[in-house]
Amino acid sequence: MEQQHHLQHVPHQQPHHLLLLPCGRLLLLTLLVALEPRELAAWGTSVKYAVNCPERCDPVRCSATRCARTVLDDCGCCRVCAARRGEHCYRTVSGAHGVKCGPGLFCDFYKDEDEYGDEYGVCRDCMYGTYGVECRQTCNCKAGGLCDRETGACLTFKFLAKMANALKTHEGQ
Repeated sequence: MEQQHHLQHVPHQQPHHLLLLPCGRLLLLTLLVALEPRELAAWGTSVKYAVNCPERCDPVRCSATRCARTVLDDCGCCRVCAARRGEHCYRTVSGAHGVKCGPGLFCDFYKDEDEYGDEYGVCRDCMYGTYGVECRQTCNCKAGGLCDRETGACLTFKFLAKMANALKTHEGQ
């Protein structure tokens, strides 16, 4: 009976390694904020944004991809699964799958942000005359050829070539 009474009067004590004075907490917070992103990555944190790219690419650290189409992440290091036509896409995300549009598509961004404050949009086909990832490259197909939106190769169709030649002949008269 006496022992139970004694336990009620002993104040709860935390282990010494968990005790931090307010100034100690501030110091710890300051150190965490001051750490470089690559140092945080070494601690096993998940780095998702391109601004946190490693100094050197280590392909061994890239996750395996099991998808039909891949693109390089924004760091230019790891292959990630590409979003398809009509799927959502996000700006400046790296190392995350399905957030960058595949070749022949671009991200048509909305004016609004998602519930987390990230800019997002929908993957759409490249405009004619452009191709590649985010449609950044231009092609110049001659004689009625059409540009492949993924590779930039000029595709020629006899029907279009005949129309182009007929138009040139008509203009020359």
